Amino acid sequence: MRGKALNKPRRSRAAGERRMVIKDLKNFSVLKDEEREGNKKTAGYNWRVICYVFIIIFSVLVFIAFTYLITFYPDLFNKVGRNLSLLEKSQPAANVCPGCLPRSIDGYPVPAGQENLFPVAIVIDNHPAGRPAFGLEEADLVYEAEAEGGITRYLAFFANNEEVKKIGPIRSARPYFVDWVKEMSALFVHCGGSPEALAKAYKENIFDFNEFYQGSYFWRDSQRPGPYNIFTSSANLSKYLESKNLTEGKFLSWQFKEEAPVSAEPKDIEIGFKSPDFVVKWKYDEINNEYIRYLAGEVQFDGQGSSEIRAKNIIVQSEEAKVLDKELRLKIETLGSGQAVICLDGGCREGEWQKSSLSARTRYYINGEETKFNPGKIWIEIVRPDLEIIY
Repeated sequence: MRGKALNKPRRSRAAGERRMVIKDLKNFSVLKDEEREGNKKTAGYNWRVICYVFIIIFSVLVFIAFTYLITFYPDLFNKVGRNLSLLEKSQPAANVCPGCLPRSIDGYPVPAGQENLFPVAIVIDNHPAGRPAFGLEEADLVYEAEAEGGITRYLAFFANNEEVKKIGPIRSARPYFVDWVKEMSALFVHCGGSPEALAKAYKENIFDFNEFYQGSYFWRDSQRPGPYNIFTSSANLSKYLESKNLTEGKFLSWQFKEEAPVSAEPKDIEIGFKSPDFVVKWKYDEINNEYIRYLAGEVQFDGQGSSEIRAKNIIVQSEEAKVLDKELRLKIETLGSGQAVICLDGGCREGEWQKSSLSARTRYYINGEETKFNPGKIWIEIVRPDLEIIY
C-alpha cells in the first residue's frame, strides 16, 4: 500500500524577513558594543599618553629648578642639610649609644669603661718630606706648633680604643711639648729631642717613651728616607701600657655641650705660617658641622687611606716665642695667659687662654666664661702673635 507524503508547513516570506531583521539588529548591536569598547580603549590609551607626557614635563621642570637653585643658591641646600644633620645629632646620646658616657679627652660618647683611658701623646712630623702623616685622623686632640725654621710639628693625643696600624713619622721632642704632655699626665712618645726638651722631661718626671730606649715598640719604614721613617702602632703602645698596668687617665676634662648652629654666617680659618708649605686652612662643612683641614692649599688626607683630616673644634692660641739656638729651635711660653680665637659651630670668637702652672690644664674663656666645646676632635694651632690669622 503506497503511503501518503506528509505535508510540510510553508514558511511565510514575512516571517523570514522578520528573522533577518532581528539577526541584523543583533549583529549591529554587537558591532556597536565592539565600537564602544574600542573607543574606551582608545580613550584610556590617550589618557595614559597625556599622563606620561605630564610626568616627563614635570620632571624636566623640577630638574631645571633644582639645577638653577643648586647653581645660584648653594647655601640654601647646605643650610637645609646642616639643619637636618644637627636635628639628628641633637638627640640625646643615650639614644645613639645607650649607656654611653662622655669621653674625658673630647666629650665624645663611648661605652662605659672607655670614657677615661690612659692618654698617649705622640710627636708626629709635618715636614714635606715626611708627608703624609699617619694616625692624625684617629687622634682625639692635636696640637700643631713650630719646631724650628717655620717648620711645624704635631703633638697628637690618643685616648680611645681605635686600632691604628701605623702612627708617624715620629720625631723629636721640644720643651713646650713637654708642658702640654704634663697637663694631660700622658705617655710621651718621641724619638730623641732637643737638649732642653729631654732635660725638662726628666726634671718634670714625665712618663717618657723615647724610641732611643724602647726600640722594640717601633719600626723603620724602608720605603721612606730617614729621619721620616720611624713609626709605631696603637697595638704596640697598648702592649706597653698594659705591661705597666696603666689603664685610666688622670687629667681634668674640659667642658662640653650639645652641637648647635650659629646665627652668623659660617667662617673658614686660615693660619699664615711663614712658609707656603705649611699654610693651614680649615674650611667649614655645614652639613656635618665640622672643619676640613687644608695644608699648602690642598685637602689634607691621613696616610692610612682616603680619610680627610677633620675637627669639631679649632683653637688658634697665640703664644710668645723666641729662638733658642743656631738650629732655630724655639722656646714657646705656655704659662700665663694670652689671646685665642675659638671656632666651633661655624663661628669664631675672640677669647683668652689661661694656664696657671705646668700641671694645670690650659683653659679657654670668652668674655670671662669658660668655653664649652662640641663633642669630638679638637685641634689647637699654636701661633706667634705676629702670624696672620684670617677668619
